[in-house]
Amino acid sequence: MTTLLSALLALAVIHLVGAMVPGPNMVVTAHVAASRTVRDGLMCVAGIVVATLTWVSLTLAGVGIVLQELGTLYTTLKLIGAAYLMWLGGRMVWDALRHAPDPAGAPELPKRLPRAAFRSGLLTNLANPKSAVFWTSVFVVAVPPEAPAWFYAAVIAVIGVQTALWYGFVALVFAAPPTQAAYRRMGRFIQGLAGTVMVGFGLKLAADAEAAP
Repeated sequence: MTTLLSALLALAVIHLVGAMVPGPNMVVTAHVAASRTVRDGLMCVAGIVVATLTWVSLTLAGVGIVLQELGTLYTTLKLIGAAYLMWLGGRMVWDALRHAPDPAGAPELPKRLPRAAFRSGLLTNLANPKSAVFWTSVFVVAVPPEAPAWFYAAVIAVIGVQTALWYGFVALVFAAPPTQAAYRRMGRFIQGLAGTVMVGFGLKLAADAEAAP
């Protein structure tokens, strides 16, 4: 039991540290929360949680190993994911350039439904198949051989809760009135910067796919 709890704690720490490293999930959460509402930000987080649990569940089912073995399929999925991230980033940059600020200084950004925020979070996370390979590597090292079913259920629960809490915190910070006030003053620049960063993540994923043997 002690060994299983230690392994679960190690997985929790690895996941939390990884989540805190700035990446596409953080960029899309911050952008949605700052440019729209708290509800939209949390809907984006919900999409990220669903996608994260999907990758973890698939990895536990062995899909990560399959992706590693089928190099062509893995490369194709990375290129598709890279294309989505670049499309999303390009749209953010286009919106920033196309929508001029109003007399009060707030950019007239397009209004979107909460389900669009959920979809943004979901697809941004799913666009990175490296998650499956990452979790495969982590599970091979940290999961004890012949771990009981409750351990796998606990892994999924812990990762789901941590994902919700961390990105929920990010959403609340960026949806706070001072942050949104700053966004209204510099909205076009911030949105353009966020879009450029997202395009960069897509290009990096594409480069990784091209460099794969």
